[in-house]
Amino acid sequence: AAPSGPGIRRSRSDTMAEEGEAEAPWSVEVPQKQVNFLLGPNGETLKRLCKATGCDIEVSRQKQKGNKTKSVSYGGQTQFYEDADGGGEDDEVKVKVFIRGVAKKRLVAAEVLTAVANGEDPEDLAARAEGALVLPHELQHPDREAWARWRLLTAAHALGATGHLGRRTLRLALTSGAALAGPAAGAARAAAEEVLQEAMGLVEIKVEALDALEPEEAASDLGVAPLVDQYGVMVQVCDQDDNALSEFITVRLFGPPDGARDAADLLAARFVHAKATASILQVPGEVQAMPSEHAADFAGDVEALEAEFQVTVHRGKTALWISGANADKVAETRKTLQEMLQFYLPAAFHLVEGLQAAAIQKLLEDQDLGVLMAREDCVVMVDELTRSVWICGKQRAAVLSRIEVAKAAAASAPQQTADEPTAKRRRTSALSHASVAL
Repeated sequence: AAPSGPGIRRSRSDTMAEEGEAEAPWSVEVPQKQVNFLLGPNGETLKRLCKATGCDIEVSRQKQKGNKTKSVSYGGQTQFYEDADGGGEDDEVKVKVFIRGVAKKRLVAAEVLTAVANGEDPEDLAARAEGALVLPHELQHPDREAWARWRLLTAAHALGATGHLGRRTLRLALTSGAALAGPAAGAARAAAEEVLQEAMGLVEIKVEALDALEPEEAASDLGVAPLVDQYGVMVQVCDQDDNALSEFITVRLFGPPDGARDAADLLAARFVHAKATASILQVPGEVQAMPSEHAADFAGDVEALEAEFQVTVHRGKTALWISGANADKVAETRKTLQEMLQFYLPAAFHLVEGLQAAAIQKLLEDQDLGVLMAREDCVVMVDELTRSVWICGKQRAAVLSRIEVAKAAAASAPQQTADEPTAKRRRTSALSHASVAL
């Protein structure tokens, strides 16, 4: 303590410092069941909390029978605490967590530890203390959470950040380690809120598919795959009851309304009506909004195409798709329809062909292309089978630039051997739980 007595004047700063020391706790009690969460894997969460708060934080060792005295020394002062009897695995048992640091920082650390004691996620608290954005969410639905996780990857990449979606919160932290502040914090919050809002708007659609048509392949259907990559539509084939006799298997789709409906129509054509199918993506409603001076001619050409190849061309909101009895004729129609769209709407559609397989793989991994695809005015189909890229919307120049980057990266990359595993698709790995049977 500061000296006192006759002839000694105490400054206001000394008095305030002593009052701060008295108010700042040297320890906080945390429920024993929360201790492992506080420590984190290999103690990493606790280390982050120490660094973020500027304090040394120590968790009391497992209690033994009998009272134990614990001392904490800092700045020439020593505090003593009595550990109560305890031990065991009782959830009501409290574990004392000791804090060493100056008063101001101890107050911050105590606030964090109190939040842990009240059940908050230590990782969220550590991230917030480090300057990350932490937002609560109420998705509380595994598919909404999976879709939001997928979408968050792109949103975070666009901000130069990393994203995490837990059961209760969403976190965004700059990859540079700097704190989110000012306009960057505002942009991060807006992006996070948009992801959560979109996730709340997802819809579920079910298709009762014929067992005889092997709908187990629905999740890998080539006509639906572009809608999975562009919009994150999830396709789940539900388990059949082994004891029930049924000619139908339920295929469940979950995703943004327009993309999910078009995907459901494609799957119904193939697995209910036994048709071959193919799809061509568009910026939502692009063809439907075709200028009237071209719309009639385009409709006439489509009718002629349908008659020639004995197919039906359907105009969905997010895709034009073809169905027919013959797979080769459906594929030929798709190619011709792409040519027609480039003729009638040259500013809206563009096809890049003749790419190497390695360049296609690079595009499927390209996070910057994913950022472009998240825009409302940019739709892209990366076709592994035809080694082509179908570009729709106003971001053509930016997409073409990403294609050139992919080609250059593929040319300089070492040749992949047959034993090496194929790289995962961009972003869609976050939707992987959807392939598990319900």
